[in-house]
Amino acid sequence: MNVYVNTVRNACRIGDDARRRSEARRTIKLFLASNATTPVSDSMVPDYLINDNMVDRFFGIEPPQFRSTTEFDMIIEEIERAYVLGLFFSALSSSVVVIERLLNTARMELHKLVPNKKKRLWGKGPTNDWQPNIDALLEWQYLSTDLAQELSELYDVRCRYLHSGNASGVVVDSLRAVIAAYRLLGEIIGFPPRLFQYGNFGIECLDYNDPLVRVFYSPIIVNGS
Repeated sequence: MNVYVNTVRNACRIGDDARRRSEARRTIKLFLASNATTPVSDSMVPDYLINDNMVDRFFGIEPPQFRSTTEFDMIIEEIERAYVLGLFFSALSSSVVVIERLLNTARMELHKLVPNKKKRLWGKGPTNDWQPNIDALLEWQYLSTDLAQELSELYDVRCRYLHSGNASGVVVDSLRAVIAAYRLLGEIIGFPPRLFQYGNFGIECLDYNDPLVRVFYSPIIVNGS
């Protein structure tokens, strides 16, 4: 499979706390230099630009290590960078955009393959309202119950920021949105364990006929099943 693999955190998972935080600082430096037009190493970014709060935020979230690729990968990748650097509104915005796009894509594409069609959603394109998509994916068992509940509640947060509501809680709300976005990615395109397992020879699919596999994973198989 042609899989997106996040290797950014590998060096930060081993050693004592001091070593892990040191490696995290090196990684965060590259977040700062992500828009550079020429190659940049972490040694080229001054140490004073990275503070302890950035390191704490880095360890406070966990992007999916493996996932299927999407046409909005650029937005997904922006989530981690924005949150760690303290760009909280950008982190929240990119998170809810990813959630909305993935909910719409999953509902529209899976609807073509699942047996229990939703009459009011059949043939319907993307919607700004998350709830119909959440309800459908929950009934089709592609969303866990607790994540479905969290996404329903997070929709109110999304609307508050989009429609000139109180923005004073952006720091807390951004973390909530980031975590929810990563959870949704994990359950839909992050190789969920009920359909995939990791073995000595890589990622093994347990059911190639499952609609989720056919929609999000079969297209990225390089050499067939």
